[in-house]
Formats: sequence, structure tokens, C-alpha cells
Amino acid sequence: MIMRLKMVEKSLVEKLKVVSEEQRRRAVKVACELALQACPVEMPIVAESLRYLQSGNKLTTYRVSGLVALAAQLDEKFFDLQDSLDEGQSLNVEGLHLFSQARAVSALSLAGVEDPLMAATEAIYEASSAVDDGTHIFKAVLSVLPES
Repeated sequence: MIMRLKMVEKSLVEKLKVVSEEQRRRAVKVACELALQACPVEMPIVAESLRYLQSGNKLTTYRVSGLVALAAQLDEKFFDLQDSLDEGQSLNVEGLHLFSQARAVSALSLAGVEDPLMAATEAIYEASSAVDDGTHIFKAVLSVLPES
């Protein structure tokens, strides 16, 4: 699988390759927290999953499935809204918010991927897509990783 993060922040991917699994989980936690702070999703599964992640636990398959389903619902609402626009009409704030929420929930769901490197890179990429300025996420993630 191609790491999407590598296309936008190659040096971060290289750093994630050499750190421990625990350090990758810390990086994902920071990325997810920032994405969900920027675009909150008021759903119990999101709050519970984030708390679970913040406690240092891996997300269960059940939690991941619920988050994937929620991200898909948010994406569907976003695409429905986008499809309802007239030609030349731009997406409104509600549409952009739905997109960002979907990306934030997706980032959280990706934290549960079995491959720790893939989980980290994909979750961080999705989190960065949830906010206006992804470099903020990248800098925060780098700040919790050890200097090399």
C-alpha cells in the first residue's frame, strides 16, 4: 500500500519508520486529538475511542468498525451535499465541516490498523486532511518524537 503521508511529508514517514511502536502510537494520539479538537464529532464512539487511545490502548476491531461506519456516514452526507450544488456553486461551511469531521473520524479509526507503521502514517495523513493547515499536525507529531 502506498503511504499517502510520504507524498506530503516524506521526512516524517522516515522518522516514523525508525521509532518504536509506542512512539508511533503517541504520534497518532497527538494527531487524532488535534484533528478532533479542530472539528469535534459529538458521538459516544468517538469520545470513547479517543479516551481509549489516550489511555495507551489499541482500538478494538469493534471500535474500528464503528468508527469506519461513522466516517462513511459523514462522507456520504458530504457527497450528498456536494451533489446537490448547482454548477459553479461552491461548497458551504457545513459541507467543509462534514468533510473535516469524516477525516478526523477516519484518522481515529486508522489508529486501530494492525500494522503500526501503516496505522501511524495513514492516521496522521487523515488528521492533517481534517484541518486547514496540515503542517500544524505534522509539527505537533514531530514534537513528540525523539530527535534523531
